[in-house]
Amino acid sequence: MQNLPRLPVPPLSQTLQKFLISVKPLLPLEKYKHATELVNKFIHPGGVGEKLQHLLEERAKNTVNWLEEWWLNIAYLEYRLPVPIHVNPGILMPTLSFRGSDEQLRYAARLIAYVIEYKKMIDEATLPIDRLGKSDLCMKQFYRILGCCRIPGDKRDGVLIHPGGKPDSPRHITVICNGHIYSLDVYETNDRPLSAGQLYQQLQKIANLSTEPTLPVGILTSEHRDNWYKAYAHLVKDETNRKSLESIHQSIFVLCLDKSSVEVNQKASRETVLLNQVDHGGGSKRNSGNRWFDKIFQVIVSPDGLIGFNYEHSAAEGPPILHLIDYCFPRLKEAVSISSSVVEKDPKKLQFNIDGETKQAIIAASKSFDGLINDLELIYYEFPHFGKETLKRLRSSPDAFIQVAFQLAYYRIYGKPAPTYESGSLRKFQHGRTDTIRSCSSASLAYCQAMASSTVPPRDQANLLRSALASHRSYTDQVINGEGIDRHLLGLKFIALENKIEVPELLRDEVHEMTTYWKISTSQVPSKHGGLLCFGPVVPEGYGICYNPMDNRLLFAISTWRSCAETDAEKFSSVLGQSLEDGKRLLELGPTSKL
Repeated sequence: MQNLPRLPVPPLSQTLQKFLISVKPLLPLEKYKHATELVNKFIHPGGVGEKLQHLLEERAKNTVNWLEEWWLNIAYLEYRLPVPIHVNPGILMPTLSFRGSDEQLRYAARLIAYVIEYKKMIDEATLPIDRLGKSDLCMKQFYRILGCCRIPGDKRDGVLIHPGGKPDSPRHITVICNGHIYSLDVYETNDRPLSAGQLYQQLQKIANLSTEPTLPVGILTSEHRDNWYKAYAHLVKDETNRKSLESIHQSIFVLCLDKSSVEVNQKASRETVLLNQVDHGGGSKRNSGNRWFDKIFQVIVSPDGLIGFNYEHSAAEGPPILHLIDYCFPRLKEAVSISSSVVEKDPKKLQFNIDGETKQAIIAASKSFDGLINDLELIYYEFPHFGKETLKRLRSSPDAFIQVAFQLAYYRIYGKPAPTYESGSLRKFQHGRTDTIRSCSSASLAYCQAMASSTVPPRDQANLLRSALASHRSYTDQVINGEGIDRHLLGLKFIALENKIEVPELLRDEVHEMTTYWKISTSQVPSKHGGLLCFGPVVPEGYGICYNPMDNRLLFAISTWRSCAETDAEKFSSVLGQSLEDGKRLLELGPTSKL
């Protein structure tokens, strides 16, 4: 058990003051005055603000993490849109050199073996503790990746957790090939993990039995959660179906043996095609039925050298997932020769009795998911001119620099700032998840306006850039130390609802809605080995951007909705590239103190 502090409840006056500061660049003067009036009303001595703050502080005293249950439910389990694209991130690793179905199986077998090695460290609690500077970080999320699965529910989903290291712990993985679903034991009877050679032989058997596609039950997991729950409730009435579903839920993870996607789309870059494949599978005619999107951890391997992953977000953020991947992936680059080895027990095909109702549900899910995929514009963008090492040499925080570049790119396209979400980790606290880093600030707006002016000298622009970087760095530090504002405001809302108190006007008013309408939703997820995470926009006219700042280059996954004429991922990437170069040019004008 880690000895970490509990998530604090920030002082109410501090949060509300920060709220007003954060919304100022986003609101016209009259609406800002209105926001100030609402804050003053909320914080009035003896008023509802004080009462809710007291109730929240009492909750914090009596729970390990006052936010944990609320956040899990409202952000994930009660969210009813389809989990792929909207919730589940995809992760693309650099393409490896293997080609063909036989090599696909050999690399997949090795990957299974490496994940099971990593699982041993989890089961024996020998995984090194993550640190941020001198602070230990909460490791709970690492124990919620393998053996876990989301389960559809009526209005609220659930999560089943099957921890390792126990007599009844899962001993199998789920393998999906051409829509066929198998249970594959990865341990021998003496509890020794199967070797890569043994796993390769088992995967050969699966591939040989799955040459023709079948009706893909897995695509039901791509549905709107209410539709999936209805189909699920019908499926489990049949005993064969129920046992097959239980096998998937209890498995350690899912391996997806995909078909190649690269040759079917020559208009987009290879990396963009593969990024879409790990995010959603490319459509019902390609690999979207070769998934179980409710599974916390899915491994994706295809014959064209693709190694990718997809994970259901309710259990963990990106960094713990990338920690597992970064343990496994570099070992795939090693020259290892494997050959078939005898295994006594064959893989077990999971049977489903598909009646007319379920068949229609699968057809409807395929059509619905194809429509969602066709609406998504998701591109891979590599900025090759410099990376985090150059930014550090220029005494800039790489993350702050990239975030301010997002602000400038958006401003150059639209002539105004946008509410911007960046995920900030709360793992310094017990069971911590995330809070919002509000990247749009008065300082970033001043910088953008100066860059749009032909009369502001470069050195003045540079000073404004440094101020924007310092502002972002300061806000980030506050968030990771438990002093953000968005989760606190959410807590005040939910403590009011729990106690049947009217939600304060401030939290219902359009100024709050306008300034939390995240037109730019972002997350930095570093990977030592070139992994790039991707997800969809969170509002119709928004951008979803994930990035990995590497030593000498910057990687971005940028998404928009094609149905919105206002947004354009390709255009944004082009303007972003120029904004990054302009920022570097300004920082090079002279030495500055470290930001």
